[in-house]
Amino acid sequence: MSAFAARQKLLAAAASAAATTPNVDDDDNNNNNNGDIIDRNTSAKSFFTRDNFRKALQAQKQEPSHHVDETPAARPRKRKQGPKDEVPAEGRDEGRQLKSQFPNLSEPIPTGRRRVIYYSSQRLSQTNIQSKANGRMLLKLLDGERLVILGSYGIKVRDGELTVAGAFLSESDLVHWVHAPQCHALPVIRITSDATIELHPHPGARSLRQLASLNPAFGKLWNESDDVAAGQAKKVVPTFQIIFTSDDAPRRGGVQELVSPAEWNKQLADVLDSKRKATPVVFLTGPKSSGKSTFGRLMANRLITGSGLSRQPWAPVVVLDLDPGQPEFGPPSVISLNKLSSPNLSPPFGHPALDPRTAQLRAHTVASVTPSLDPDHFVACALDLFHTYKTNPSLNKLPLIINTPGWIQGTGLDILSELIRQTVPTEVIYMSQDGPEETVDGLKAACQEKKIPFVALPSQQPQGQPSSSVDATTPSTSGGGGSSRTALHLRTMQTMSYFHLLFSSLTVPVPHGQSQNQSQPHPGPTWSATPLTHLPPWRVRYRGPRPGFLGILCYDHQPAPDLLAEAINGMILALVKIEDRAGAFRDFPDLLVVSSPQEQQQQQSVQQFKKQSSSQKQQQPELLICKTPRESLPHLPNPQGKTLSPAHSRVLGLVLVRGIDVKKGELQLLTPLPVEMIAGNEQDLVLVAGRFDTPSWAYAEDLHRRQWEKNNAAAARNKQQGLVLGGGAKMEIDDDDDGTGDGDQSDETESVGADEVEERPEWERVQALHGGTSEAQPWVEMLHGSQGRAAGSKVWRVRRDLGRR
Repeated sequence: MSAFAARQKLLAAAASAAATTPNVDDDDNNNNNNGDIIDRNTSAKSFFTRDNFRKALQAQKQEPSHHVDETPAARPRKRKQGPKDEVPAEGRDEGRQLKSQFPNLSEPIPTGRRRVIYYSSQRLSQTNIQSKANGRMLLKLLDGERLVILGSYGIKVRDGELTVAGAFLSESDLVHWVHAPQCHALPVIRITSDATIELHPHPGARSLRQLASLNPAFGKLWNESDDVAAGQAKKVVPTFQIIFTSDDAPRRGGVQELVSPAEWNKQLADVLDSKRKATPVVFLTGPKSSGKSTFGRLMANRLITGSGLSRQPWAPVVVLDLDPGQPEFGPPSVISLNKLSSPNLSPPFGHPALDPRTAQLRAHTVASVTPSLDPDHFVACALDLFHTYKTNPSLNKLPLIINTPGWIQGTGLDILSELIRQTVPTEVIYMSQDGPEETVDGLKAACQEKKIPFVALPSQQPQGQPSSSVDATTPSTSGGGGSSRTALHLRTMQTMSYFHLLFSSLTVPVPHGQSQNQSQPHPGPTWSATPLTHLPPWRVRYRGPRPGFLGILCYDHQPAPDLLAEAINGMILALVKIEDRAGAFRDFPDLLVVSSPQEQQQQQSVQQFKKQSSSQKQQQPELLICKTPRESLPHLPNPQGKTLSPAHSRVLGLVLVRGIDVKKGELQLLTPLPVEMIAGNEQDLVLVAGRFDTPSWAYAEDLHRRQWEKNNAAAARNKQQGLVLGGGAKMEIDDDDDGTGDGDQSDETESVGADEVEERPEWERVQALHGGTSEAQPWVEMLHGSQGRAAGSKVWRVRRDLGRR
């Protein structure tokens, strides 16, 4: 007998022995080439029970051996059904689901490299789910089960307890609102005690998803379907989708869960245990993309909600957001001090601003997305925010979380060391265990000076790496794939979300007799999907006896006066409020015009300034304001690149210069700030220019909107003809949107018009975009061929076949 024949005989004997004594574990190990690999770590309560696995595999074992195509798309060979092909009798619904997964239990299942990944531990059936009115869902889950949900939803715990994104939620009438896009790790709902939960559709989901019509960066992030079948009417897309397995995840990209390593969980428990000893002040630092913001969000949620029913929570929690490149609560280039009363369950672009009356206590701008523009000014702004927290009796008894930028070497290390020495936190957490050694030694030295504990935690799992539920042999599934976003993309989304924000949606009236903490958590902001080119701008007068602002101040680069208009036109500026003119311009001695000894006494500290009543305030000193030669724009000369004192000034928000009307002496500005924050009260305002990101996204919004409307029109025609939708209409945005934005925007425009006053104010909302009110528009237009070029010029085309033979 040849060696080949002997080997075949041994294999046949082993197969017959395995068929007589089936074992699930052995079958899983020895038959990976005969079926899909199934994760056996799934809960026994799930639909795929071990009994059904054994029957399916046993029926597959009894099949005669024949060749099976190795490709996943190969069709299994059919045969006549027999008694062994019948579906198990226990549970007809369960059997139908099993048959849908395995059409013929006795048929060989095609092999391939696809692995079924389980995210949620239980399949829903009539026994554990109930549909309610208005799109609500009632679920009954057992201890130890988990859910992963993609989309926007509200969660209400009617009975039991669960944890999500570090927050422990127990039985309550409160609804906690969540935005879970695919570009971020999805929070996992883990049941810690048998619970009955209620899922609500998110009221702000539609307005946020409509931003995809203005920028593709907001597209393909949610639970929309990628295509629609031929002749199928377009249905209303729910705001969330439960992800059970990898087959339920969108095909455009994988799903990454929000994973908290064991070291993180231990540190969170330690911080909560130390609350009785002293008020925690936690300083978070580490390299870029190491998980500082994620860990800070988990810690804030844990401190707000406590750790289970047995421990009382802190409420609220103060967050000092010092990362100007990737801020959590504000647009890029802004650092802020914020007070949180409810868990933070949304990505940064889901809350680009907080209520300035109750949540955002104070903010500064560094006019750049990095502290490198002016490190001294960055430190001064950070220390002023910390001083506000430390000197406020209603704040200094609350926990403080300080999140820092990812600049950890060179000057960045000096900044972090100085902040540690000045703030003296109760603990410094470094989000990396891989160095660099120089940074770790420098931070430890700064901590040893003040005897501050230093803790090094592992970094978060990089995007694109499989999470704990994903096998290493599967393709990379993250917020990535087709849904990944770079840091520049996220900054663009954050800035765009800020400028389309409806500030009126940030506040909700508190019922009479309830405090802010007792009221229902706010469902979050809403947005306007109207392109910025279609929004009426603010007309801000800069000439005349009552200008709307003092002048334009440039940080860092100082353009020539005759080029200032071109430098700021179409760019983003910061709107800064001057609280004390003499104190804010203390580094600009040449700009202060002192005419009497009384005005010299105006240089006082911010504490003394705030104690004075409006009737006791002395007249502010005059400033030496220059004018540009052609437009007469007021600007403050700053040849040495000085900055305003953060102790006597604060930023109100960002504005986008839409145009400059030289004839009327007006700036046309776009900003989401409400009228009560910027107009009236004779407040001193300064427009600060710096190294803000170029708002190229704003220039192309109208073009994207037109293309989106064209795709929707083509999709509607194809749907009427019963054809398959084309590739252009893959953005699942409701057809009800007519491009005019939400109704709230029109109401806000009418409420701040100029018809209510006899004399035109310094800041006035334009009622229409036509009729000579917006002659200068710094927006783009499509040029074809040599259109718009000088005579004799032409478009040069590059041949791609050069070098071919």
